Amino acid sequence: MHHRHEDFSEDLRDQLTSLSHEVASLRKQLGRRSRSAFRDSRHTGEDLAETLRDYLGSALPEIRRNAYHIQDQARQHPGTTAAVAAASVVVLGLAASLLMRR
Repeated sequence: MHHRHEDFSEDLRDQLTSLSHEVASLRKQLGRRSRSAFRDSRHTGEDLAETLRDYLGSALPEIRRNAYHIQDQARQHPGTTAAVAAASVVVLGLAASLLMRR
């Protein structure tokens, strides 16, 4: 009976050792995959930022001109501007309430 207990203990030790090696191996794999995923997402983010910079850089003069034109029109027609602003708030409020119901 004592012999069985020793065999069982030895088998359990072997299993624990094997399991700890397996866990260590999985941790290393996870670390490598995490680093790889981080590098990939970083490169993707850099590419996206560069694309946005290129797009907005070429569109910025046009955006500025349009903003100046809108500002000029708002100064010339303050009543209309106030009505458009109020209507925009109402539309945004309705849109928000519809989205919150879902």
